[in-house]
Amino acid sequence: MTPTGRSTYRVLLWLILLNAVYPSPLLAAEIDIDSTHFGLTITQIEIVGNEKTQRKWVLKWANIQPGQPLGREELERARQEILDTTLFKQVVFTTELREDGSLLLTITLVEKYYTLLLPRLSRNADGDIKTGIQLRFDNMQGADRSLRFLLQHEEESNGDDTESVLFQYDWPLYNHPYELRWQAGSAIENTVVDGFENIVYTDLYLISAKRDWKLGAFDIPWELEASLVYEDRTLDRPFPPSLQQGEAGKYNRLRLRLIYDDVHWERYRRFGSLYSVAVEQGFEGLGSDYDSTISRFELLGFRPLNLHDNINYRILIDVANNSPFNIPRYGIGGSSTLRGLEGFGGAGDTRILSNLEYIRGLRSYPLLRYGLFVDVGNVYEDLDDVDLTDLQYTIGASIRWKLESFVETDLFIDYGYDVEGGSGKFYGGTSLLF
Repeated sequence: MTPTGRSTYRVLLWLILLNAVYPSPLLAAEIDIDSTHFGLTITQIEIVGNEKTQRKWVLKWANIQPGQPLGREELERARQEILDTTLFKQVVFTTELREDGSLLLTITLVEKYYTLLLPRLSRNADGDIKTGIQLRFDNMQGADRSLRFLLQHEEESNGDDTESVLFQYDWPLYNHPYELRWQAGSAIENTVVDGFENIVYTDLYLISAKRDWKLGAFDIPWELEASLVYEDRTLDRPFPPSLQQGEAGKYNRLRLRLIYDDVHWERYRRFGSLYSVAVEQGFEGLGSDYDSTISRFELLGFRPLNLHDNINYRILIDVANNSPFNIPRYGIGGSSTLRGLEGFGGAGDTRILSNLEYIRGLRSYPLLRYGLFVDVGNVYEDLDDVDLTDLQYTIGASIRWKLESFVETDLFIDYGYDVEGGSGKFYGGTSLLF
């Protein structure tokens, strides 16, 4: 890493540590209620605008019931809980003191659109092309269940191409603080290595259950997720050993992830922090051909600077022991790691990555935002080879447009520039880096 790169990395780490030590407070909610009503007992709750969402789930998220006193802090937290589902554009609380002395609390909602068909199209300067389509159904049956289906074709400049399909269904159980997920995916990759052609088939199935202590206890945002993953990789014919390419096999494993999720949503952006530690272990008893152990530590932060601007950051540490399929587990470069660097520009079993973004919203139209970013990181053969003086970094600029009427949908364009390599790349899509 150059002296400029080391200086940039130091600034990045100091900013991240500063934001971690001084976390963002819960933003003040838009509560406009007659102050004389606070302290009175809520007699009745009316919900307006929930054309699809079931009433019982709105009350569950708000954690407010008739018979309890009306408090400003409770309303602010209830409103934030409802917004954190990402299903609503607007949440407004109003009260009415009736002639008989009873107090009516009205929750007025503006729902988002839950069905979305999105094209997937991206191309970088090297000629790598991704095309596809994603179909999303959110808030199914008015119970915050979601179904996602992705069909994608990827063609790389070296002649390799991949067809893939992914299915995912999320089912929150709000009567019990659990969320279930089913996922199935398949990919067919045509590869050419030193003139040797091969077809690689990969199938993946996942089922997980997540226990959420945040539901009904907003100030304790801990989650524990357990997943069972079946992954099968087959080859049209084995690679010659001299090519040192991957092999066929199964990597069936158990994954445990502990999460502290204190990230919240408001109209234009997120705020708060998320910490997570995950471990995956392959087991012969599950039919796995590998006993690999894969670990991940992740830190995300979204810190508002004012009503429109944010500093967002991420630190990611990945470590794999005895990587499955005889393939280095991690790469670096591309839209999800170091923007501006060639995709999989290096490979290894240990990865260290950090991203820092300054995002500024237009004062006249905050749904449109722009900003600058710095990405720093590298991959190493294994944990013993980690060298924090050997890091790569890129800089860049981004434009984002939040589609407010749809659930969790942001259009973005990123331009990343590899300072040492002297080249840049554009990226675009509907899913933010973090």
